[in-house]
Amino acid sequence: MGEQVPSRGEYVQAAVWLGRRGVRVGIPTRLLATRLGVRNTAHPRPLVIRQAGIVLATLAVAVAYQCLQYLPGVRGVEMTDSKVPYFLLIGSQLAFWFAVRRRDRQALEQLGDRALARPRPSWRATLGGWYLASAAVTFAGGAALGVTMFVATPYRTYAWSWLGLLAIGAVVCAVIVTGVVRRPVIAEDEPSAAVDAVLRLDDLAIALPSVYALPVLFDLVTTQRQPPGFAPWLLGYAALAIALQIAGRRRRPVLPDGDYGVPLPAQAGAGWSPEVPR
Repeated sequence: MGEQVPSRGEYVQAAVWLGRRGVRVGIPTRLLATRLGVRNTAHPRPLVIRQAGIVLATLAVAVAYQCLQYLPGVRGVEMTDSKVPYFLLIGSQLAFWFAVRRRDRQALEQLGDRALARPRPSWRATLGGWYLASAAVTFAGGAALGVTMFVATPYRTYAWSWLGLLAIGAVVCAVIVTGVVRRPVIAEDEPSAAVDAVLRLDDLAIALPSVYALPVLFDLVTTQRQPPGFAPWLLGYAALAIALQIAGRRRRPVLPDGDYGVPLPAQAGAGWSPEVPR
């Protein structure tokens, strides 16, 4: 039996997502259920299996990365302990992004010729200056610290291992952000277009740049393998990246009145459950 798209759980979670944004609906439209359910914790079994496979593959890469320190000619202290948090972060982001991207593609297939012809926002309007500043501090600023460690201290293994993790994180972040920015408007009417505008901003949170500045702090509370004297620099680096991300938080567009699906019955109580279409 093929996968039911969207699932019953996705209809329910899509209604919850809309309710949190002031839209009370009993049964969301099929398009909205396909897009919103997976973003609001509804993950049908086929998606969960694929997500688990991505996480396991990422952990296998983490083991291979760990083995690099045993290559001939590698000198210095051991690698950063933050490699495990980094790879867990990368694996979880990729798994969630895979599920979101898959549902968006299925939503486009459902629309077909009914897709609303509307140009996507520019990348500048989507990202914003604060987001770009946080990314620059996280990756360019982190790279500058790593290169300084490599050149000015004997902790070369630590330095290149952290630089490698930052580089992998930058690639993952760039792939996800590019997918968000270049994604066409997935809508069939004005209400679904308004939801698309909110999702375009929400999806940037799947790969916030600043989160890649945090795992290296794991070394400060474990074996303290970072070069002596760099702890204040690492703390300041992470704090600045997070502060820029917080400063750039933008209020999501308000959802206008319109047809988001079957209205919620007036007599619906706390235990009411929609009879979703099959």
